[in-house]
Amino acid sequence: MLSDRFNQSSDTEVNMTPMLDVVFILLIFFIVSTSFVRLQKMEIQRPQANSAEVSHGTPLILTIDAAGRLFWQQQPLDIYYLPATLQQVAAQTENAQLLIVADTRTPTGITIKALDIAKQAGLSGASVATEPMDGRP
Repeated sequence: MLSDRFNQSSDTEVNMTPMLDVVFILLIFFIVSTSFVRLQKMEIQRPQANSAEVSHGTPLILTIDAAGRLFWQQQPLDIYYLPATLQQVAAQTENAQLLIVADTRTPTGITIKALDIAKQAGLSGASVATEPMDGRP
């Protein structure tokens, strides 16, 4: 018996099959559990302004396309739900800043209504995104 201990073969192998099984199971888990975000591509032409300033921080974004449709954080939103959404954000976030990204072809009334709703909801830091003029230094 003592001689069997010393005569063990030195050709030991590591079985890779269980490790590969675990790697594939983890891969499948991460693929299934990952939430895929589908961003909607919107063609927005922002208006130009000489007084355009750079915004600091990370504002909440309300997008209004040329047809007047609202998008809150890239998700479609009916204007009927905008007051409740902005009131909830104002209650949860201190000094929340709202950036309205409106197309140049957006009806002015919708942009003004969105600004008015934001002010009534308690978001005093609402602004409209613009592009700097071409001739600006």
